Amino acid sequence: MAQTSMLTMTLFMLPLFILALPTLTPTSKLIPHPSTNVLAAKLAFFTSLFPLAHFIHTGMTTTTCETQLLTMGTTTIQVTLTLDSYSTFFMPILLFVVWSIMDFTVQYMKPDLKVSIFFSYLITFTMMMMILVTAENMFQFFIGWEGVGIMSFMLINWWSFRSSSNKAAMQAVVYNRLADIGLIITMAWMVINNTSLSIKGVQAPPDLALIPALGLVLAAAGKSAQFGFHPWLPAAMEGPTPVSALLHSSTMVVAGVFLLIRTSDLLYSSETATTICLFLGAITSLLAATCALAQNDLKKIIAYSTTSQLGLMMISIGLKQPELAFMHISTHAFFKAMLFLCAGTIIHNLDNEQDIRKMGGLKKALPITSSCLVIGSLALSGMPFMAGFYSKDAIIESINTSNVNSLSLAMTLMATILTTFYSLRMIYYVALNTPRILPLSSISENPQTTNPILRLAVGSIAAGLLISSTILPTNIPQLTMPASAKLAALGILMLGLLVGSALVMMANQLPTSIKGSQTPLLFKIMHFYFILHHTLPTAILQISQKLLTHLMDQTHYEALGPKAATYLQMLMSKILTNFHKARINPYLKIIIMSIMLISMLYFSSMSVEPPDIGHEPGP
Repeated sequence: MAQTSMLTMTLFMLPLFILALPTLTPTSKLIPHPSTNVLAAKLAFFTSLFPLAHFIHTGMTTTTCETQLLTMGTTTIQVTLTLDSYSTFFMPILLFVVWSIMDFTVQYMKPDLKVSIFFSYLITFTMMMMILVTAENMFQFFIGWEGVGIMSFMLINWWSFRSSSNKAAMQAVVYNRLADIGLIITMAWMVINNTSLSIKGVQAPPDLALIPALGLVLAAAGKSAQFGFHPWLPAAMEGPTPVSALLHSSTMVVAGVFLLIRTSDLLYSSETATTICLFLGAITSLLAATCALAQNDLKKIIAYSTTSQLGLMMISIGLKQPELAFMHISTHAFFKAMLFLCAGTIIHNLDNEQDIRKMGGLKKALPITSSCLVIGSLALSGMPFMAGFYSKDAIIESINTSNVNSLSLAMTLMATILTTFYSLRMIYYVALNTPRILPLSSISENPQTTNPILRLAVGSIAAGLLISSTILPTNIPQLTMPASAKLAALGILMLGLLVGSALVMMANQLPTSIKGSQTPLLFKIMHFYFILHHTLPTAILQISQKLLTHLMDQTHYEALGPKAATYLQMLMSKILTNFHKARINPYLKIIIMSIMLISMLYFSSMSVEPPDIGHEPGP
């Protein structure tokens, strides 16, 4: 058994070593070609299938301790790797998506002079996520947690000469630092109460579980861009499209949900934190879908759809179904990465045009990209037999049969309808309708960009069935419900398609621009980061300025400066005016008092004897 365990862990670490091999090359001697990085990602993906096959065959969870890292009092921190259902299933998905994105990046980022450094960043980003996935203790998890945060800052700010990229990168860092506070609170509680940072089986009494559970919720909300922390995710679109595809599909944004999946035992010790997860996910899913419906930027629509799907994952966590959240992470990675790559191809061919109202008719100019865009949008909507159907349908069925507040169910169903709305709207404006592109635009497809998209399209179609039937463990509860409730998700999907089609057909022309017209309220929803980043700092600045002028200028400066001088002058003038009345008596009094005062001072000084200076006695 020990030999089998060591062999399994060796095969498990082999993808990490293969992926890191190009980055270990000394840059002063040899810079690896981008194709070398693609080959490394490809080999890492195929080698990750061996531990997956071993786990499916044996079902054995393996945990190995490599070395002792440090000791803090009674707490010993070790480098410990775990091979369980979550890590073995997620590693091939992550590496498959990374392989496809890197293959796409070779052609997409070809004009960039520092493309080799860009690939090194992508590989490091992936390695940090692999460390996070395989961590057995919170300290090791925190290393991967911070690693993906730092690398996201580097990748979002890749075009650092643009001020918008700088702002977006700083925004991502600030929001993720808020998430770090929650994770550090939970780690501190674990050290104090459990004297261990091991994730497995951590529980707490209900009266003591609220603080660490809320810390976990705060960490996941910041990292996975839940409501209140969501503005950094659409702002991250300032980075290159491959960064958006990797960031939104299988790395940073799912790290928060993955944290809650790993620490579900501790989270579920507090009913308050579990309920907060449920309502937070429902609110995020609904409002993000509402905002995506009003967006005109192609990448922003897909970005807000990521926020909406992350809300669905939080809902499944709040339903105490972490397996469903993991299943949606697995299926979501394929079609979300494909949607971003399709968007990158379209934007690149249209000379960096991202407004969907200026597109149209690309089904003939870009047939493969448009077809994959349709496949990804249908999978996002939950079309039957697509990848998203198996996970979204299971989440909706689970919330429909759970004894929870009906408000969360209503918000989830409404978010599902709106998801179909904006998906159909995106398909209509981009691939269908009358072409609005410039007639001189050079549009073409090449295999170097379409092959990765086609690979992800196969995953977007087949991954849901494969994961739900053969790969995913059988610990997802089989729900028993009447046929009407079972078909509720399909009925909502069809309702969304019908209403969305009617709305799209009604708005087949560009709206006329009215000078001085206000932005629609629907477009402003979820844009409250203007309140956080502009209105709130401006209000604080104005209040500070008023306090400063009132306290400093009017109190200190005026009281000690001109007002004090004026008061002293007025006081002296009042005192002196009492003697200057053109009468002889006051003047005689002043003269006599002055003579007496001077005489007293003179005679007092004369009466004082000089000090006696001693002399040495003679011999």
